[in-house]
Amino acid sequence: MTWRKPPVDTEAVKRLADRYDIDLLTAAILVRRGVVESSRLAYYLETGIQYLHSPFLFDDMADVVERIFQARDEGEIVLVYGDRDVDGITSTTVMVQTLRELGIDVRWRVPAGDEAYGLTRDAVESFAAENGTLIITVDCGITNNDEIALAAEAGIDTIVIDHHNATDSLPPAVAVVNPKVGDSYPFQGLCACTVAAKVRQAIAFGQTELFGERTTLLNLRPLNDTVVIDAIQVENNLEVDRISEALVPGVGTLETSRLSRFLMGRRLVCYDEPLQQRIFRTLLGDRADVFLLDIKPEVERAFPRFAGKSLLQMREISRMPRYRSDTAEEIDVLLALYQSVAEVRFPSIRTAIESVSDLCAVATLADMMPILDENRILVRTGLRRINENPHPGFATLLRQINLIGKRVASRDISWGVNPVLNASGRMGLPEKAVELFLGETETARDELAREVVELNKKRRRVGDDAWKVVLPEARRQAEVDDAPLLVVFRENIHRGVTGLLAGRLVRMFRRPAIVLTTVETHIVGSVRSARGFVATDFLARFDGVLSKWGGHDQAAGFSLPLDGYDEFAGRLDALLPSISLDDSADEEVVIDAELPPRYLTPDLESVVQAFEPYGQANPELRFLSRNLFLERVDFIGKDQEHLRLLLSGGGYKWPAVYWNASEAVDRDFRPQDRVDAVFEFTKNYYNGNETVQLVIVDLVRSEGQVAQ
Repeated sequence: MTWRKPPVDTEAVKRLADRYDIDLLTAAILVRRGVVESSRLAYYLETGIQYLHSPFLFDDMADVVERIFQARDEGEIVLVYGDRDVDGITSTTVMVQTLRELGIDVRWRVPAGDEAYGLTRDAVESFAAENGTLIITVDCGITNNDEIALAAEAGIDTIVIDHHNATDSLPPAVAVVNPKVGDSYPFQGLCACTVAAKVRQAIAFGQTELFGERTTLLNLRPLNDTVVIDAIQVENNLEVDRISEALVPGVGTLETSRLSRFLMGRRLVCYDEPLQQRIFRTLLGDRADVFLLDIKPEVERAFPRFAGKSLLQMREISRMPRYRSDTAEEIDVLLALYQSVAEVRFPSIRTAIESVSDLCAVATLADMMPILDENRILVRTGLRRINENPHPGFATLLRQINLIGKRVASRDISWGVNPVLNASGRMGLPEKAVELFLGETETARDELAREVVELNKKRRRVGDDAWKVVLPEARRQAEVDDAPLLVVFRENIHRGVTGLLAGRLVRMFRRPAIVLTTVETHIVGSVRSARGFVATDFLARFDGVLSKWGGHDQAAGFSLPLDGYDEFAGRLDALLPSISLDDSADEEVVIDAELPPRYLTPDLESVVQAFEPYGQANPELRFLSRNLFLERVDFIGKDQEHLRLLLSGGGYKWPAVYWNASEAVDRDFRPQDRVDAVFEFTKNYYNGNETVQLVIVDLVRSEGQVAQ
């Protein structure tokens, strides 16, 4: 392996440490990872829900809220249609739970058995026969143009809540909520469960008096011989427009200024109404007659530390301006106060999303969404909820897989929880997992949790058998043909494990892979990406060949008729020569920090925790320490393929594991050597005890030693 430690600007590190009051090591890692912009730093240094983006940044969100309220008020029957994977299971749960809380007659459905991904004609026709009038798709729907058109013909409206890549034409739905549709939402990396949670939060807001309220925030301030009026239009607690106008006292009127559209027919809100009225009288004289709502009393009740402070004084002691690239003005402070007071007055706005944050965290990690931007806060919040007060169904599952009683981290979710939940869908019974989360009694949840765990055991057996079938052909393509894309088609593979097999091939051969099998009259396939290969871009080149396809850049699925395989194979052969893979990161280990002995202490845990949660686009921190003493080496594992080590350094002894490294003993190092190690700093839980453990990424004998 090649070790690379990106250089850092030491002055930039010092500036970051001073401005944000963080230690130099944390600042250096942030700089090395390129996290230096104020807007990005907020998601590493803050944990509050208030830093999440507003759900009303989605263009159609207000329409979604109104259409769902219409369904409630008119007693409509609503169908929630989801997907069979973890994201689909959890987003179905969130949406059904939300509609039930509104008293809506809601049905739900996820693809069972060998049903295809996405909304189907059968689902639409069955729902029409039940006199249903609204379908809400979650984690699917963005490419179901024909099915949604069929629903419209039957008098059924459709709301699409999805996060998959869209095609050139959107489905004829009454509303689409998808971070990858349009350019209004600032972060595209949300899973479908989080998008559903955003809808849930918007519905909670929709039940307050602020929904649809047309408000203008006003702040007047004298400047030389003029009065400056700063105004922000707010709708659904979100800034939609702003203006700043300088007026000369006694000259002109508000009605004839550019401010008129900010004032007429709107609720006017200010801070410190007596002061603002005095400035109005300075501007307009005795004819000043402007009704202002003062939020100062509410601010002082909600935030006692701001009592008696002006907007400028609050700017200096607030955390809000730290994460702006420009200078916050008084009107910006007023906007932040207005938004914060709304959340205090109506706590349901916050609890709506907090109450399902554990499901959002699980889905975000399962769908390998980037742990960046607001995902960092939401996953962190969800992990805290998992450890303190998890969803009842989730708590039951944790007990069943022996994760109760330990601090559950993102690694535990990715490797311990999500494979179990995914197994229900892979084995054709995703409804079992949905029922687990929606189950109302502990007895029912216990039984369902046992069933889901048994399905995972079955999935493992099926996957192991299928791997023996797939591997020989994949190895031939990789090692004999040197194919840039591995494609294996076997009719006797269970459709539920094609994605797992493709992912396993990617990890073994470091190139993208497709695994296909047959399901009745169709062929279904799963694509997994590697080295810059974009799955959805590749599938888009099979236009006219595939009957259905969709997914993400890194993972996608598709289907085609059995009699279309020859055309698919021909198109594939023609495209293979054009596939170019990126080898720039081949066998490269990127180091976040080199630790001298004085830094190699248990205090390192606080730095590691500062960068949690870990996942896609935010890998676990990797440290380099040199000249450690290798006290002991033990072989572990069923085939003795792994190592348990004991290292000494920094005045401490460090237990460590080194996976699949048995062949390196005596070749690269041996007991009693001085070694250089790249490692991750983790916790090990055993018999209720928590201990520090290093996970070795690479380890070599230190320079200056001669092997004996």
